[in-house]
Amino acid sequence: MPKVGMEDIRKEQVIVAAKNCIISKGLSNLSMKDIAEEAGISTGIIYHYFKSKEDLLMQVLKVSFRRSHEKVMETVEPLQNPEDKLMKHLENINVVSKENPEYMAVFLNYLGEANHNPQIRKIINKFFNNLVDYTQQYLGDVSNKGTQLKNLPVMIIAMGIGLGTMWTMNNQLYDMDEMELNFKDLISSYLNGRVGGSQE
Repeated sequence: MPKVGMEDIRKEQVIVAAKNCIISKGLSNLSMKDIAEEAGISTGIIYHYFKSKEDLLMQVLKVSFRRSHEKVMETVEPLQNPEDKLMKHLENINVVSKENPEYMAVFLNYLGEANHNPQIRKIINKFFNNLVDYTQQYLGDVSNKGTQLKNLPVMIIAMGIGLGTMWTMNNQLYDMDEMELNFKDLISSYLNGRVGGSQE
């Protein structure tokens, strides 16, 4: 019997080791032996806590997405003004590749497997849907005029993922601070234009 509290510690240890191996070796080249060596434990211990390699990989993906979500909740949710929430969320989206490069490396590895693995595809789609729904919430508060902003949340998330991917591939491609200003200006202009147009 594992000691009280040891199960969560061991699971976290294995998840971190798996994440490190994904980053260093890639998802397609990953083996349970690699993960066990990284964690400093036997493969038997891994199978004690996770049903299979796929089960472990699903947990790594879920933990990565949960931590990304927690960052948004910590920095965006406490703000009261909807426009402040929007601007802070845009800041978070812009800097994720710089402040959390491990997350981007994991995400891009899984994204490459999504078309071949229905479970990965399902989790990524759930993540996208949650991001879009959350963004739609405060965008509705920002407009506050009944303006239809159906596609803007998808545009914001798509731009963020695209920028993050490009910066991860080549961090000399653009200046991140400058891009943050451009990103905010672009979304603000779009919002103002749509709101203004709805009043005509």
